[in-house]
Amino acid sequence: MNYTVLIVDDEMMPRKVLKEHLPWETLKVAHIFQASDGLEAIETARNCMPDIVITDIKMPRMDGLQMAAAIREFCPRCQFIFLSGYSDKEYLKGAIRLKAANYVEKPIDLEEITDALKEVVEELDKLQKLKAPLDLRRLFFHGNTDADLPLNDKVFEGGQEQLDSLSFLIRQRKEAETENALRRLHREVLSCEGTDPAYLRHFYRQIIFLFLTAAETYNITSITQNADYYLYTAAGQETLVLLWDALFQISQAYFTASSGRDTDIVSRVDKYLEQNYKDPALTVLDAAHDLGFTNTYLCAAYKKSCGKTINQHLTQIRIRHAKELLANSTQKLYEVAKNVGYADGKYFTKLFTRETGLSPKEYRGRHRHDI
Repeated sequence: MNYTVLIVDDEMMPRKVLKEHLPWETLKVAHIFQASDGLEAIETARNCMPDIVITDIKMPRMDGLQMAAAIREFCPRCQFIFLSGYSDKEYLKGAIRLKAANYVEKPIDLEEITDALKEVVEELDKLQKLKAPLDLRRLFFHGNTDADLPLNDKVFEGGQEQLDSLSFLIRQRKEAETENALRRLHREVLSCEGTDPAYLRHFYRQIIFLFLTAAETYNITSITQNADYYLYTAAGQETLVLLWDALFQISQAYFTASSGRDTDIVSRVDKYLEQNYKDPALTVLDAAHDLGFTNTYLCAAYKKSCGKTINQHLTQIRIRHAKELLANSTQKLYEVAKNVGYADGKYFTKLFTRETGLSPKEYRGRHRHDI
Protein backbone atom coordinates (compact mmCIF):
# COMPACT_ATOMS: atom_id res chain seq x y z
CA MET A 1 0.00 0.00 0.00
CA ASN A 2 1.25 3.47 -0.87
CA TYR A 3 -0.04 6.22 1.37
CA THR A 4 -0.66 9.94 0.84
CA VAL A 5 0.55 12.53 3.35
CA LEU A 6 -0.49 16.16 3.74
CA ILE A 7 1.91 18.48 5.63
CA VAL A 8 0.34 21.64 7.06
CA ASP A 9 2.29 24.48 8.65
CA ASP A 10 2.15 28.25 8.23
CA GLU A 11 5.96 28.37 8.24
CA MET A 12 7.74 27.20 5.10
CA MET A 13 10.86 25.80 6.81
CA PRO A 14 9.13 23.07 8.86
CA ARG A 15 7.27 21.94 5.73
CA LYS A 16 10.52 21.85 3.77
CA VAL A 17 12.36 19.92 6.49
CA LEU A 18 9.62 17.32 6.81
CA LYS A 19 9.23 16.82 3.06
CA GLU A 20 12.94 16.53 2.35
CA HIS A 21 14.35 14.75 5.41
CA LEU A 22 11.96 11.97 6.38
CA PRO A 23 12.38 8.39 5.03
CA TRP A 24 9.14 8.50 3.07
CA GLU A 25 9.85 5.49 0.87
CA THR A 26 10.45 3.17 3.83
CA LEU A 27 7.26 4.55 5.38
CA LYS A 28 5.27 3.47 2.29
CA VAL A 29 4.43 7.07 1.42
CA ALA A 30 4.12 7.76 -2.30
CA HIS A 31 2.49 11.21 -2.42
CA ILE A 32 3.28 14.30 -0.33
CA PHE A 33 1.18 17.47 -0.45
CA GLN A 34 1.60 20.74 1.45
CA ALA A 35 -0.60 23.55 2.74
CA SER A 36 0.21 26.76 4.60
CA ASP A 37 -2.88 27.01 6.81
CA GLY A 38 -6.05 25.20 7.84
CA LEU A 39 -8.32 26.55 5.11
CA GLU A 40 -5.86 25.73 2.34
CA ALA A 41 -5.36 22.29 3.88
CA ILE A 42 -9.07 21.49 3.70
CA GLU A 43 -9.21 22.31 -0.01
CA THR A 44 -6.03 20.31 -0.67
CA ALA A 45 -7.38 17.37 1.31
CA ARG A 46 -10.60 17.37 -0.75
CA ASN A 47 -8.47 16.71 -3.81
CA CYS A 48 -5.75 14.37 -2.55
CA MET A 49 -7.76 12.51 0.17
CA PRO A 50 -4.75 12.01 2.48
CA ASP A 51 -4.22 8.97 4.65
CA ILE A 52 -2.06 10.94 7.09
CA VAL A 53 -1.97 14.65 7.97
CA ILE A 54 1.01 16.11 9.82
CA THR A 55 -0.07 19.53 11.03
CA ASP A 56 0.87 22.40 13.24
CA ILE A 57 -1.87 23.26 15.72
CA LYS A 58 -1.67 27.04 15.97
CA MET A 59 -2.03 28.67 12.55
CA PRO A 60 -3.67 31.80 11.11
CA ARG A 61 -7.23 31.75 9.70
CA MET A 62 -7.96 28.26 11.09
CA ASP A 63 -6.09 26.21 13.67
CA GLY A 64 -5.11 22.59 13.24
CA LEU A 65 -7.88 21.19 15.43
CA GLN A 66 -10.66 22.95 13.51
CA MET A 67 -9.05 21.88 10.24
CA ALA A 68 -8.78 18.24 11.39
CA ALA A 69 -12.43 18.13 12.40
CA ALA A 70 -13.45 19.45 8.97
CA ILE A 71 -11.25 16.95 7.10
CA ARG A 72 -12.59 14.08 9.18
CA GLU A 73 -16.08 14.81 7.83
CA PHE A 74 -15.15 13.75 4.28
CA CYS A 75 -12.05 11.66 5.05
CA PRO A 76 -13.02 9.68 8.17
CA ARG A 77 -10.08 7.27 8.15
CA CYS A 78 -7.44 10.00 7.92
CA GLN A 79 -4.85 9.88 10.72
CA PHE A 80 -3.46 13.08 12.29
CA ILE A 81 -0.09 13.83 13.83
CA PHE A 82 -0.16 17.21 15.56
CA LEU A 83 2.90 19.43 15.99
CA SER A 84 2.96 22.24 18.53
CA GLY A 85 5.46 24.46 20.25
CA TYR A 86 2.85 25.42 22.79
CA SER A 87 2.58 23.60 26.11
CA ASP A 88 -1.15 24.15 26.20
CA LYS A 89 -3.19 21.36 27.72
CA GLU A 90 -6.32 22.52 25.93
CA TYR A 91 -4.73 21.81 22.57
CA LEU A 92 -3.67 18.39 23.78
CA LYS A 93 -7.20 17.69 25.01
CA GLY A 94 -8.55 18.70 21.63
CA ALA A 95 -6.13 16.37 19.88
CA ILE A 96 -7.22 13.52 22.15
CA ARG A 97 -10.91 14.20 21.41
CA LEU A 98 -10.14 13.93 17.70
CA LYS A 99 -8.37 10.63 18.35
CA ALA A 100 -5.14 11.94 16.90
CA ALA A 101 -2.51 9.35 16.10
CA ASN A 102 0.16 11.32 17.94
CA TYR A 103 1.08 14.69 19.40
CA VAL A 104 4.68 15.86 18.92
CA GLU A 105 6.14 19.02 20.43
CA LYS A 106 8.25 21.45 18.46
CA PRO A 107 11.06 22.03 17.68
CA ILE A 108 10.90 19.27 15.11
CA ASP A 109 12.60 16.02 16.07
CA LEU A 110 12.81 13.99 12.87
CA GLU A 111 13.40 10.74 14.71
CA GLU A 112 10.35 11.26 16.90
CA ILE A 113 8.16 12.12 13.92
CA THR A 114 9.49 9.10 12.02
CA ASP A 115 8.57 6.84 14.92
CA ALA A 116 5.10 8.38 15.06
CA LEU A 117 4.66 7.83 11.32
CA LYS A 118 5.76 4.19 11.62
CA GLU A 119 3.06 3.62 14.22
CA VAL A 120 0.44 5.26 12.00
CA VAL A 121 1.49 3.25 8.94
CA GLU A 122 1.35 0.00 10.91
CA GLU A 123 -2.16 0.86 12.05
CA LEU A 124 -3.23 1.75 8.52
CA ASP A 125 -1.78 -1.52 7.24
CA LYS A 126 -3.85 -3.42 9.80
CA LEU A 127 -7.01 -1.55 8.79
CA GLN A 128 -6.40 -2.40 5.14
CA LYS A 129 -6.14 -6.10 5.96
CA LEU A 130 -9.42 -6.16 7.86
CA LYS A 131 -12.18 -7.49 5.67
CA ALA A 132 -15.52 -5.80 5.51
CA PRO A 133 -18.49 -7.86 6.76
CA LEU A 134 -19.54 -10.50 4.27
CA ASP A 135 -22.89 -8.90 3.47
CA LEU A 136 -21.23 -5.54 2.72
CA ARG A 137 -18.70 -7.15 0.42
CA ARG A 138 -21.46 -9.12 -1.32
CA LEU A 139 -23.42 -5.90 -1.84
CA PHE A 140 -20.34 -4.09 -3.12
CA PHE A 141 -19.25 -6.77 -5.61
CA HIS A 142 -22.64 -8.14 -6.66
CA GLY A 143 -25.16 -5.43 -5.80
CA ASN A 144 -27.51 -7.82 -4.01
CA THR A 145 -27.22 -8.69 -0.31
CA ASP A 146 -29.88 -11.38 -0.66
CA ALA A 147 -27.98 -13.42 -3.22
CA ASP A 148 -26.26 -16.39 -1.59
CA LEU A 149 -23.11 -16.06 -3.66
CA PRO A 150 -19.76 -17.40 -2.48
CA LEU A 151 -16.99 -14.82 -2.32
CA ASN A 152 -13.32 -15.63 -2.87
CA ASP A 153 -10.64 -14.38 -0.49
CA LYS A 154 -8.35 -12.91 -3.13
CA VAL A 155 -7.24 -9.39 -2.21
CA PHE A 156 -6.48 -6.65 -4.74
CA GLU A 157 -3.13 -5.00 -4.11
CA GLY A 158 -3.06 -1.98 -6.34
CA GLY A 159 0.36 -0.38 -6.38
CA GLN A 160 2.18 2.77 -7.35
CA GLU A 161 3.40 1.15 -10.56
CA GLN A 162 -0.17 0.89 -11.84
CA LEU A 163 -0.90 4.49 -10.89
CA ASP A 164 2.30 5.74 -12.52
CA SER A 165 1.47 3.87 -15.75
CA LEU A 166 -2.03 5.33 -15.81
CA SER A 167 -0.72 8.81 -15.02
CA PHE A 168 1.61 8.67 -18.04
CA LEU A 169 -1.19 7.58 -20.40
CA ILE A 170 -3.58 10.22 -19.07
CA ARG A 171 -1.03 13.04 -19.31
CA GLN A 172 -0.10 11.98 -22.84
CA ARG A 173 -3.82 12.00 -23.65
CA LYS A 174 -3.72 8.48 -25.06
CA GLU A 175 -7.42 7.77 -24.91
CA ALA A 176 -7.57 4.21 -26.26
CA GLU A 177 -4.59 3.04 -24.20
CA THR A 178 -6.01 4.62 -21.05
CA GLU A 179 -9.41 3.02 -21.55
CA ASN A 180 -7.83 -0.40 -22.11
CA ALA A 181 -5.67 -0.04 -19.00
CA LEU A 182 -8.68 0.97 -16.91
CA ARG A 183 -10.73 -1.98 -18.18
CA ARG A 184 -7.90 -4.43 -17.41
CA LEU A 185 -7.60 -2.97 -13.93
CA HIS A 186 -11.34 -3.21 -13.36
CA ARG A 187 -11.41 -6.87 -14.48
CA GLU A 188 -8.65 -7.61 -11.99
CA VAL A 189 -10.59 -5.87 -9.21
CA LEU A 190 -13.73 -7.86 -10.04
CA SER A 191 -11.88 -11.09 -9.27
CA CYS A 192 -10.61 -9.89 -5.87
CA GLU A 193 -13.69 -10.23 -3.66
CA GLY A 194 -11.67 -10.39 -0.47
CA THR A 195 -10.75 -6.71 -0.81
CA ASP A 196 -12.19 -4.16 1.59
CA PRO A 197 -14.58 -1.90 -0.42
CA ALA A 198 -13.19 1.13 1.44
CA TYR A 199 -9.75 0.37 0.03
CA LEU A 200 -11.12 0.09 -3.51
CA ARG A 201 -12.96 3.40 -3.18
CA HIS A 202 -9.69 4.97 -2.05
CA PHE A 203 -7.75 3.43 -4.95
CA TYR A 204 -10.32 4.53 -7.53
CA ARG A 205 -10.25 8.05 -6.04
CA GLN A 206 -6.49 8.07 -6.59
CA ILE A 207 -7.09 7.32 -10.27
CA ILE A 208 -9.69 10.09 -10.46
CA PHE A 209 -7.13 12.40 -8.88
CA LEU A 210 -4.76 11.57 -11.77
CA PHE A 211 -7.38 12.88 -14.21
CA LEU A 212 -7.92 15.99 -12.10
CA THR A 213 -4.19 16.71 -11.95
CA ALA A 214 -3.83 16.33 -15.72
CA ALA A 215 -6.89 18.51 -16.27
CA GLU A 216 -5.30 21.20 -14.10
CA THR A 217 -2.11 21.00 -16.16
CA TYR A 218 -4.01 21.41 -19.43
CA ASN A 219 -6.46 23.94 -17.96
CA ILE A 220 -9.53 21.84 -18.69
CA THR A 221 -11.87 23.87 -16.52
CA SER A 222 -14.91 21.70 -17.26
CA ILE A 223 -13.11 19.02 -15.22
CA THR A 224 -11.29 21.07 -12.59
CA GLN A 225 -14.38 23.08 -11.65
CA ASN A 226 -16.17 19.83 -10.83
CA ALA A 227 -13.35 18.21 -8.86
CA ASP A 228 -15.43 17.87 -5.70
CA TYR A 229 -18.25 16.21 -7.62
CA TYR A 230 -15.98 13.56 -9.14
CA LEU A 231 -14.23 12.78 -5.85
CA TYR A 232 -17.38 12.69 -3.74
CA THR A 233 -19.19 10.57 -6.31
CA ALA A 234 -16.48 7.94 -6.11
CA ALA A 235 -16.31 8.10 -2.32
CA GLY A 236 -20.02 7.40 -1.88
CA GLN A 237 -20.66 4.51 -4.26
CA GLU A 238 -22.07 1.37 -2.63
CA THR A 239 -21.33 -1.01 -5.50
CA LEU A 240 -18.32 -1.68 -7.68
CA VAL A 241 -20.41 -1.19 -10.83
CA LEU A 242 -21.31 2.36 -9.76
CA LEU A 243 -17.71 3.04 -8.73
CA TRP A 244 -16.54 1.97 -12.19
CA ASP A 245 -19.18 4.21 -13.78
CA ALA A 246 -17.87 7.19 -11.77
CA LEU A 247 -14.33 6.47 -12.95
CA PHE A 248 -15.32 5.96 -16.57
CA GLN A 249 -17.40 9.15 -16.47
CA ILE A 250 -14.41 11.37 -15.67
CA SER A 251 -12.28 9.51 -18.21
CA GLN A 252 -14.76 10.23 -21.00
CA ALA A 253 -15.22 13.83 -19.90
CA TYR A 254 -11.45 14.39 -19.78
CA PHE A 255 -10.75 13.01 -23.24
CA THR A 256 -13.78 14.70 -24.79
CA ALA A 257 -12.61 18.05 -23.42
CA SER A 258 -9.00 17.37 -24.44
CA SER A 259 -9.88 16.69 -28.06
CA GLY A 260 -11.64 20.03 -28.35
CA ARG A 261 -8.87 22.20 -26.93
CA ASP A 262 -7.90 25.38 -28.80
CA THR A 263 -4.34 24.81 -30.00
CA ASP A 264 -3.70 28.29 -31.41
CA ILE A 265 -2.33 29.62 -28.14
CA VAL A 266 0.41 31.81 -29.62
CA SER A 267 -1.95 33.96 -31.71
CA ARG A 268 -4.32 34.41 -28.75
CA VAL A 269 -1.47 35.48 -26.45
CA ASP A 270 0.04 37.79 -29.05
CA LYS A 271 -3.30 39.48 -29.67
CA TYR A 272 -3.83 39.91 -25.92
CA LEU A 273 -0.39 41.48 -25.45
CA GLU A 274 -0.94 43.90 -28.33
CA GLN A 275 -4.19 45.01 -26.72
CA ASN A 276 -2.76 45.42 -23.21
CA TYR A 277 0.96 46.25 -23.53
CA LYS A 278 0.39 49.85 -22.30
CA ASP A 279 -0.66 48.58 -18.87
CA PRO A 280 2.42 48.81 -16.59
CA ALA A 281 0.84 46.33 -14.16
CA LEU A 282 0.33 43.67 -16.84
CA THR A 283 1.64 40.21 -15.85
CA VAL A 284 1.65 36.74 -17.34
CA LEU A 285 -0.76 35.75 -14.58
CA ASP A 286 -3.20 38.37 -15.90
CA ALA A 287 -2.90 36.97 -19.41
CA ALA A 288 -3.44 33.39 -18.19
CA HIS A 289 -6.48 34.37 -16.15
CA ASP A 290 -8.10 36.46 -18.87
CA LEU A 291 -7.48 33.86 -21.57
CA GLY A 292 -8.74 31.01 -19.40
CA PHE A 293 -5.52 29.05 -18.89
CA THR A 294 -3.44 28.08 -15.90
CA ASN A 295 -0.23 30.09 -15.66
CA THR A 296 2.02 27.01 -15.80
CA TYR A 297 0.33 25.52 -18.85
CA LEU A 298 0.17 28.80 -20.78
CA CYS A 299 3.86 29.59 -20.23
CA ALA A 300 4.98 26.09 -21.21
CA ALA A 301 2.71 25.86 -24.26
CA TYR A 302 3.67 29.32 -25.55
CA LYS A 303 7.41 28.74 -25.22
CA LYS A 304 7.14 25.31 -26.82
CA SER A 305 5.28 26.79 -29.79
CA CYS A 306 7.44 29.83 -30.54
CA GLY A 307 10.71 29.34 -28.64
CA LYS A 308 10.47 32.39 -26.38
CA THR A 309 8.68 33.34 -23.19
CA ILE A 310 5.59 35.51 -22.97
CA ASN A 311 7.54 38.18 -21.10
CA GLN A 312 10.19 38.23 -23.81
CA HIS A 313 7.54 38.81 -26.44
CA LEU A 314 5.87 41.50 -24.33
CA THR A 315 9.20 43.31 -24.10
CA GLN A 316 9.63 43.10 -27.89
CA ILE A 317 6.16 44.57 -28.42
CA ARG A 318 6.85 47.45 -26.03
CA ILE A 319 10.25 48.20 -27.57
CA ARG A 320 8.73 48.18 -31.08
CA HIS A 321 6.07 50.69 -30.06
CA ALA A 322 8.68 52.78 -28.23
CA LYS A 323 10.73 52.99 -31.43
CA GLU A 324 7.68 54.23 -33.31
CA LEU A 325 7.01 56.94 -30.72
CA LEU A 326 10.66 58.02 -30.58
CA ALA A 327 10.82 58.34 -34.35
CA ASN A 328 7.39 59.84 -34.95
CA SER A 329 6.48 62.00 -31.94
CA THR A 330 7.82 64.79 -29.78
CA GLN A 331 6.93 63.01 -26.54
CA LYS A 332 9.47 63.25 -23.75
CA LEU A 333 11.30 60.05 -22.84
CA TYR A 334 9.30 59.50 -19.65
CA GLU A 335 6.09 59.93 -21.66
CA VAL A 336 7.25 57.37 -24.21
CA ALA A 337 8.08 54.97 -21.38
CA LYS A 338 4.65 55.45 -19.80
CA ASN A 339 2.84 54.99 -23.12
CA VAL A 340 4.47 51.61 -23.74
CA GLY A 341 3.87 50.21 -20.26
CA TYR A 342 6.89 51.30 -18.19
CA ALA A 343 6.18 53.44 -15.14
CA ASP A 344 9.90 53.81 -14.37
CA GLY A 345 11.67 55.96 -16.98
CA LYS A 346 15.14 54.89 -15.83
CA TYR A 347 14.25 51.22 -16.14
CA PHE A 348 12.83 51.85 -19.60
CA THR A 349 16.06 53.55 -20.70
CA LYS A 350 18.16 50.67 -19.38
CA LEU A 351 15.95 48.05 -21.01
CA PHE A 352 15.71 49.88 -24.34
CA THR A 353 19.49 50.26 -24.48
CA ARG A 354 19.99 46.58 -23.72
CA GLU A 355 17.53 45.48 -26.38
CA THR A 356 18.58 47.85 -29.20
CA GLY A 357 22.18 48.76 -28.44
CA LEU A 358 21.20 52.44 -28.42
CA SER A 359 19.79 54.65 -25.69
CA PRO A 360 16.33 56.12 -26.41
CA LYS A 361 17.93 59.49 -26.97
CA GLU A 362 20.49 58.06 -29.43
CA TYR A 363 17.78 56.13 -31.25
CA ARG A 364 15.66 59.25 -31.65
CA GLY A 365 18.66 61.19 -32.93
CA ARG A 366 19.26 58.61 -35.67
CA HIS A 367 15.68 57.76 -36.66
CA ARG A 368 13.57 60.83 -35.91
CA HIS A 369 11.36 61.92 -38.79
CA ASP A 370 10.61 65.57 -39.38
CA ILE A 371 7.37 66.38 -37.57
